[in-house]
Amino acid sequence: MLHAKELRYGNKVFNSKGEIITVQQILCSTIIYDTQMNISAELAPVKGFYESSYSSQMVEVVKEAEYQEIDPILLTPGILEKCGFRNFIREEWIVTYGNNSHADFEFTSDGLRLRHPTPSRVSILYLHQLQNFFFAVTGLELEVNL
Repeated sequence: MLHAKELRYGNKVFNSKGEIITVQQILCSTIIYDTQMNISAELAPVKGFYESSYSSQMVEVVKEAEYQEIDPILLTPGILEKCGFRNFIREEWIVTYGNNSHADFEFTSDGLRLRHPTPSRVSILYLHQLQNFFFAVTGLELEVNL
């Protein structure tokens, strides 16, 4: 189960059906992950007119999930590749962003850690954490192609 304070708009998570969903709105006890507008048009019988008249109805369909129904997506080498990371040397993964800037990470069984002269002590285990960290460090959204 995830808490609202861990999520941002655009985060990718699993719903209870195991589908990958994107957070669109964060509410008190639920998140909205899909909205659609369904428009229907029906022939409306109008007495006294020779031309056909139509009546249309617009209904917004909202898909939402409670926080207990969503689970984080565990980082794997495949997920990192779908986020634009490249692997050169064993655990070293590099991502390019902005105007040809790079960030180096180390990916081990403990999770993903930023490589720096003073390595980070906190590991990133889940995709939504990586998305949030990347935005906090670069100011850019991480491209995720799942």
